[in-house]
Order: sequence, then structure tokens, then C-alpha cells
Amino acid sequence: MINVCLTYDASEAIERNEISAALNYRTITKQIIAHVDGQRFALLERLTHEVLTIVMEHGAVRWAEVEIDKPHALRYAESVSVTLEASRD
Repeated sequence: MINVCLTYDASEAIERNEISAALNYRTITKQIIAHVDGQRFALLERLTHEVLTIVMEHGAVRWAEVEIDKPHALRYAESVSVTLEASRD
């Protein structure tokens, strides 16, 4: 499971109340799916880093956190997850 949390300046979208002024989550989601689909990653850390890179390629994103959660990755554990974050100065 991939979880993405991000911040961007949404003031224009809020003021105008228009989708065109907001960050396009669908575009980001499609890019992530296209990158991950059919690929194999030896490390959750690598996958998490690559997804975070995709999110941060969008100039409007000021900060992002990506968590990759792998259910049943370890015996006796419900899941294992890796979380990475990045921000712009």
C-alpha cells in the first residue's frame, strides 16, 4: 500500500474554488502507478524513494511524505512499512 501526504499552497484553489487551480492528484497517482506497475523492488526503501521523487517533481509540492506498507512481509507481523519525506527550501 502506498500512502502519500503532501503540502502545497492551495490558497488560489481555495479562493477560486476551481479544480484547475488545485494540484492534480490524479496526475501524480497515474505517474506513481505507471512507475510501480509491473516492477520488482528488492527494498522498500528504494520504492519509497522513487515514489517520493515522482511526487517532488511537481513544483507546487512544498513537502511530501511517502509511506510504503507491505502487508505480511514478516512472520508474526501484520505489516512492515518504510516512510521517507522531502521538502523544498
